[in-house]
Amino acid sequence: MNTFKKTQQRVKFTSLDLIQKLEYNSSKKALKIIDKFLSSKDLYTWLSSGYYDFKYTPEQFLRKLCLIFEFDYKDIDDELKKQTIYYDEVKRVQKNYIFVNTNFKRKNEPIFTLACLEHTRRIKLEVKKVVFKNKAETLKIVSKIVQEHYKRNDGKINIWGEIVNYIYYHDNEVFTFSKEAEIIENSHTVHSKATLTLKGKNLC
Repeated sequence: MNTFKKTQQRVKFTSLDLIQKLEYNSSKKALKIIDKFLSSKDLYTWLSSGYYDFKYTPEQFLRKLCLIFEFDYKDIDDELKKQTIYYDEVKRVQKNYIFVNTNFKRKNEPIFTLACLEHTRRIKLEVKKVVFKNKAETLKIVSKIVQEHYKRNDGKINIWGEIVNYIYYHDNEVFTFSKEAEIIENSHTVHSKATLTLKGKNLC
């Protein structure tokens, strides 16, 4: 169990004198931040929550707890570095996606319907499967996704029509996969996106 989880456990099972040690004027305010602290899934989530109760920032509150429980805050710093690396990697891979290309040309389809079905021709990669994977490993995973998607959908997707190929956006690179899930060399495919906005906000 890491230091952050140990701190949560101590807070969870500690006595009410913790409120006094936290030096709050209001027990209600103290219980509110304690509840928020206990509901944080990990250290990164807590420190990036932006919470402030006019006494402690998330970091100040955690430092105060470490002082009360006599925990070494250096362990917290080490844990944060590891979690920051992980979440930065998650943010990176979440930007990557596969576009299912059908060379769709709009005729008389309602724009509202197209906009609301736009998500059906975009495949997000499952983060836990691609996090910390290199490009070669990720491309193998994408190939398998393409193969399964084409088979599962019988080569077509609802209003968009017959699948022509799959375009995978990986960081600053673009890879086109055939229907057989093989990379097509020197392919330069672009695609459109159907959106519906109201007062500058995307509805779907």
